[in-house]
Amino acid sequence: MSVLQETIAGKETATGKKRILIVDDEAGFLLALKRILQGPELVVDTAETIETAMALLNENAYQVVIADVMLTIMLREEGLEILEYVKEHMPGTKVIILTGYGNQDLMKKAGTLRADLFFEKPVPPHILQNTLKCWGVAC
Repeated sequence: MSVLQETIAGKETATGKKRILIVDDEAGFLLALKRILQGPELVVDTAETIETAMALLNENAYQVVIADVMLTIMLREEGLEILEYVKEHMPGTKVIILTGYGNQDLMKKAGTLRADLFFEKPVPPHILQNTLKCWGVAC
């Protein structure tokens, strides 16, 4: 395991807080979810693009990444690219995939890439809160 992987796998921030990353192209959704989930023991970072998400993933240790499948109108499945990167480089990090375009093929792809959970939007915030609590990430 590399130094980066050891640092990231299940570790907290320097302040002792857990950290999650939410990736979605809808700014309003990001802001609302950040307000709901962030708390005294949890730092919530957000990204609207795959480029921003990848930069944050390379700078910070995350316990959970929540990513929308499609971040652009080009019909790329950027969220699955993020999932694949996280599972390869940060094996201790949980990944939740969200989509407004749910179908069996997407669910199968996410499962093959080892997504921890897959939800179709809209996801009630309490579902995400309860999931984070079950995983030991305070909110």
